[in-house]
This record gives sequence, structure tokens and C-alpha cells, in this order.
Amino acid sequence: MIKVVNGQKVKDGAGVSLNRLIGTSNLEDANPFYLLDEFRSEDKADYMAGFPMHPHRGIETITYMVKGSFRHRDSKGNEGILNAGDVQWMTSGKGILHEEMPIMKDGELWGYQLWINLPKELKMQEPKYRHISSEIIPMFEDDDVTVKVISGDFKNTKGVVETFQEINYFDVNIKQGKFVKEVSGTTLIYVHTGKVQVSLNDGSIVKVNKGDMAVINDEEVVEVNSSEASGFLFINSNPINEPIAKYGPFIMNTMDEILQTIDDFNFGNF
Repeated sequence: MIKVVNGQKVKDGAGVSLNRLIGTSNLEDANPFYLLDEFRSEDKADYMAGFPMHPHRGIETITYMVKGSFRHRDSKGNEGILNAGDVQWMTSGKGILHEEMPIMKDGELWGYQLWINLPKELKMQEPKYRHISSEIIPMFEDDDVTVKVISGDFKNTKGVVETFQEINYFDVNIKQGKFVKEVSGTTLIYVHTGKVQVSLNDGSIVKVNKGDMAVINDEEVVEVNSSEASGFLFINSNPINEPIAKYGPFIMNTMDEILQTIDDFNFGNF
């Protein structure tokens, strides 16, 4: 079964304009994914305010920069510049404060942030920050497609990020042809360029336009076709079948844990 989700225009951080795919009335979550935002604008008024210092606990946040630059700084002393093509993979674990601020004065800023829930046994681990430069992110290329393998495995091209469970995160560009991947669990196909047709081995077929996303919740062979140059994010992992309690940037298993998290944050224990 395929569901097509329309993005919603929202503002977050200090007023950054976003196309939000997960975390809206259209799609509250897609276990284990609890937020997916695209920030994409040539108008500096849409992005210059950035994302000032804010907390997380119980999740991983993945920031993928397509164009432009962000500066990252966090409460554990990590600091770095995220340039075009780079990825920041942050495990918030038991708690971290961080900020992501644009360092460009004009031009296009384009990127994504994804939140992935952590299983109960990993929620209170020590925070981790990984900067993956574009130069070390592997690419698969044939006559039909180019696949940037941020994490996971596509036709034996393996991402460099070690993950707590299998997480496929690809940026795919179809020249004119098709992309095929066998999956299980939850699969997201977000179209950022052109338009595509998504089909499954059960016969389901949908068309997905730029700015929209297909969501698949089954073990399937997924085929993405396009008769024109098109691009999309392909994100896949298995759901985490545990109770969930959410509050803003915190995802835990019970409301008692959420209340403890709020206390810890308010008393400076992150």
C-alpha cells in the first residue's frame, strides 16, 4: 500500500520557512521517523534566523545539506561547518543542546532534517556527533540512476555511517529510467526534482510530484520510474515497536520520562 503525503508550509527555529513532510496533520509520524523537513529557498529572509540553541533527547537527528552552509555548535563542545553535500548525524541520547545557523549571506539554502526514534535501551546513551563530508559519501552510478548512499546499502555500495539498525538514506537522481529496491518496514520517497511514478510488486501505482512524498509500510519491491530527469530522497528502516511519548524535541517511552526530561533540561542537566 502506498500513501502520498503533501508537504505543509511551516516555520520553525527562529522563523525558518520549511516544507514539513512528517510531523503534521497529514502525517504525524512514520515509525521510526518522527520528523522530516526540507528547507529550500533563495530568499535569505526565509532562512537567516536559523535554528538557535535548542535541546533533544531520545532521538537521532540527521541534517543533509544540498546547497549552502550551516555552522553547528553543541553543548558537548562539538563545532563544525556543514557545507554542500555534507551530512551531520547526531545522536542526542540522554540529552544535548545544539544550534544550526546559516553562515551564508545570500544564495540558495537547501537541505533536510530527519528525526529517527531510538529504542528504549539506547535513549539514555552518551550523545554523539558525526560530521560526514561529501568527499567520503559513496556514490552508485549506472546508465539510469545516480545514488548517493548516505547510509545503508545499494547494490553493494555501502554508506560510511554505522547505525543502530539498518537505515537506508539515499539521494537518488534518475536520468531517464528506473530505480529498484527491495525493502521492509517503513519507506519514504520524497520528490525534490521533477516527478516520478512509484509502483509495488502488489500492483499499486501512484504518481508523486515535486514537494510530495510517498509512504510505504510493507515488505515490497519498490520501483521508481521517470521519463524525465528527476530526483528524490529514499529513506527506509524498520519500525520500533515500543510505547511512545513525545513533547517537542523529546521522544521517550512514557510521560513520566518526558516530565523527567523537562526537569533535567530546566535544571541544566543536559
